[in-house]
Formats: sequence, structure tokens, C-alpha cells
Amino acid sequence: MKINGTKWVTALCSVVLLGSLAACASGGGNTSQPSQSAPAASADQTKASETPAAPAKISLFISNHAQQIPAGKSMDLATVKYLGDKTNTDLDITFLPHENYMEQLRLKFASGDIPDVHQVWGIENSELVTNGLALDLKPYIDEYGPNLKKYISQSAWDAVTLNGQILAIPQMAQGNAPAERVIFVRKDWMDKLNIDVPKTSDEFLDMLRAFRDNDPNGNGKKDEIPFSSREKFEWADNIFGMFGINVDANIMSNGEIIPGHVHPDMKNALGLLRTMYEEKLIDAEMLTNTRAIWDQKIKSDLVGSWNHVVFGVWDPWQKELSTLLPDKNPNVVAIPTPRGAGYEGPLGRVEKPVLKTFVVHKDAKDPAAIVQMFDWLISEEGQLFTELGIEGDTYTKNGDALSYNSDADTDLRWRTAVFTLHGFHEQAQKVLINNEESYNKLVETIKTSQAEGLPNLTAGMPPSETLTKNADLSYKGSFQEAAAKIMLGEKPLDYFDEFVESWKKQGGNDVIKELTDWYNANRQ
Repeated sequence: MKINGTKWVTALCSVVLLGSLAACASGGGNTSQPSQSAPAASADQTKASETPAAPAKISLFISNHAQQIPAGKSMDLATVKYLGDKTNTDLDITFLPHENYMEQLRLKFASGDIPDVHQVWGIENSELVTNGLALDLKPYIDEYGPNLKKYISQSAWDAVTLNGQILAIPQMAQGNAPAERVIFVRKDWMDKLNIDVPKTSDEFLDMLRAFRDNDPNGNGKKDEIPFSSREKFEWADNIFGMFGINVDANIMSNGEIIPGHVHPDMKNALGLLRTMYEEKLIDAEMLTNTRAIWDQKIKSDLVGSWNHVVFGVWDPWQKELSTLLPDKNPNVVAIPTPRGAGYEGPLGRVEKPVLKTFVVHKDAKDPAAIVQMFDWLISEEGQLFTELGIEGDTYTKNGDALSYNSDADTDLRWRTAVFTLHGFHEQAQKVLINNEESYNKLVETIKTSQAEGLPNLTAGMPPSETLTKNADLSYKGSFQEAAAKIMLGEKPLDYFDEFVESWKKQGGNDVIKELTDWYNANRQ
């Protein structure tokens, strides 16, 4: 599928000051050859010069991942300065709000404010990739990225490669578990009510009913939220996964590749959500919960079950619940995705080998410096930095032994959310958790995720031309309203069939054809 960015570039140039994007008019930009002006080398690279070059200036747009990041200029933050010093870079990072990150990114781009590097969760979400304005990083990685090539899996590279071009630097899935989202449950609530791990959707509903009716938090009130989730249906993955679908997955059906949000099995999943809502088994504010509100409910001993990434079993929830509720001995565990009634097939989250990606603009001044910075981040030294902080301040090394000062590491949350590229560093995680039982729980959670997952049939596919032109056809479009009406009981379950028919007529049939044609040409 050919990606044509000419029209987009022309439109973009027309809305910015003449000098701000002069390269658009000239068609200028970096060639596919590596820059000759590299920054000073890291410990894993040995291209040191007698006179160090001036720090390379790099601008970045990154989500704040719903974390509190100190105000001020990037290089005034100790964590960013340390990274800059280690990689001989001068970093200008704009942290955009996580809740509306993609919307803010689009507004920035439309105004002509385009950084050297921007973060998205997959290259299909990047307007620069869609419009042919992302730099092919392959030649730079070949020359300046030995650690990137060493530590990042081929499946992760495949997910950011189109037509032989590497269009982003990927972060490996957490715990190297491609289906990295699971259902978490308060096992102490289950034990108190003598509940076994549910194996089917019916047993799952029975567990939630017990949470609703039997005061498992012991406060004498009926304030328990049996299952909580967040806005846009994006954090109910393993509820959908009980029926072998996800809203952002593409699934085989009768020889065609169908987007998950219009797949026939979505009707059964919405039926389950409808039952959960009718019986007060799901958070009544699910459709409006922000990350902060949802997180606070869990930490307030109100939520019995929720969906999130594998590392959440320890930090924040097990760690903070144990601190907040020491007398209750809270026990957060991951459970395998229960099987939906009447469904046979794979379960869980769609497999995604990358968690987030960093796309470089084709007119970035120093791509070599950018690649070398990311290469250091995934080196052994860089992995310890992202996990444990600044050597000498928050952690020390004595031979192979590590010592960590958690009280001094005030940047832990946002540093790991923003800068982590690797999947799992065993030694660092043992030091961070500092509790054998909790570390073993994390390992078991990762194994739970690794044992399930939906095949990613269109991994590596270029963005759908039809979806690019009509975003309302995606799961973030008209599906949101239709699904909400069904779940809330404003429309009958059969309304889903009406929605799908309308979706197909508005361009959905073209989406299915594009997905199926690509699959038949590349995956058969």
C-alpha cells in the first residue's frame, strides 16, 4: 500500500508561517544516509573524539502517562539532565496530557509545531507515518544502534517497519509479554467469600455478584465496585477478550478480516457488559472515568477487579494497597481470561509486541544523535537508569550487586513511563520490589499473560487508507456511542446489527476489503 503525503504536506504548509516549515515547500529533508555529525558516544559505543562535540539539540513530544512531572525546562530536571549528559544531547521535551494526548498532538501538528521526535502507541497512530513524513531509521540504526539491535526483538521491529523502512523506535511489551493486559482481582476478597478463580464468563459474573452483595471490604456499606474500567472502552480488554475480540484487533470471520469493534462476537461482549451494568457489577462511571479517578477508586479499597498491564500487579496497586491497608493484607493477583459463554477460540488481549513507539520527523536535524540517545537508553546502563534512576544518587553498584534508595527516587513513576524501551530487567525488578513474594507474583502475572493472547493478523500493515480518511469508522468513532447506548440499556442488543450495517455502508466494506487484501497478500 503506497503512502502519499503530498496533499497533507501542502495543506500543512499553508497554515504555518513561511519560515517555520520551509522544508515542506522545497521537499527538503534528510536523505536515507546517516548523518556524519554524531554526538559523543555512550559507554556501549566507542566513537569518542578528542574534542567532544556540542550537545545535539533534540525536541520531543511525549505523553505524561498521567504522571506528575515537575514543572520547568526539561534540562533543569535532574533525570532529563542526566540522560542529556550521558548522551551529549540538549533535550527539549514537551509533556502533553495523557488523557487527550493524540488530540493535542494533532493540534500541534496542524499549527506547524512538529518536533524532531514524537511518541505514539503504534506507528498507525502517527500522522507523520500516515503522510510519509517519518524518517526511515534503518541506516541510522545499522550504524549507531548496536544496543537497539541487540535488545529489541524482531517482532517489535516488524511492528514498526513498512515497505522495508523502520519508521519508529519501539518499546518492547512489558515483561516481554505481547498480550500484556490481564484481569486483576482482589484475591483477599475472593478468599474472604470462598470464591474460586472463575473459568467462564458466568462464573466471572457470579464472582462480581458476590463482591456486590457481601461487603468484602468490610466497611459495613454497599459501596463495592465489583469491576471498574475507564473511558472509551479501552480498558475492558479482557472482557472483550472472553469472546476472542478486542476493540483495536482485526479478527478473521468467514474468510474476511473484520475490525474487532464490528466483529459478530462483539455483540456477545456488549451483551456481557450490558448485564454487568444492569446488575451494578461494573463501575457506573466507566464511560467517564479518567485514569486518576479510576486509580483512586482502586486504591480506596472499593474495586474488586479491573483490567490493566502486567506490571500493575505490583506497582502501583499491590505496593500502594499494602501501604494504605496494612491491616487488611490486600492481595492483588492476575487471573486467566475466563471463557465467554458459547465461545471457542483464543482468549485475552490481542498480541502487540510494542507498548509505545518514537517516530522521528524526516527533517530532524541530527537523526544520528537521536538514535544514539535511544541506543543508550536500552543499553545495560540505560536500562538501570530507567528502572533505578541516577547512579550514585538513587542506586549504587558494587560489582554485580545493586543497592537502591527508593526514598530518594522521586522521579521513578514518570521516568519509567516515559523512557523505558526494554521489556524486563530481572535484577533491577528484584531490587525495586525488594520482596521475594511480590517479585514472584509479578513473574506469575507475566506467565499468565504469556499463556494467552489473540493473534495479531495485521501486524505490520500500513494504515488503512479508508480509516485514515474517515476516523469515524475506527473504534474511537461512532462505535463509542453505539456501544454506550447498548451497555446503558438505551438501545436493545440487536441495535449492534443495525450499527454494523450502517458502518459498512459508510465505508466499512472498504476497510474490510483493505484488511483482507493485505492479509491474503502478506500472511497466507
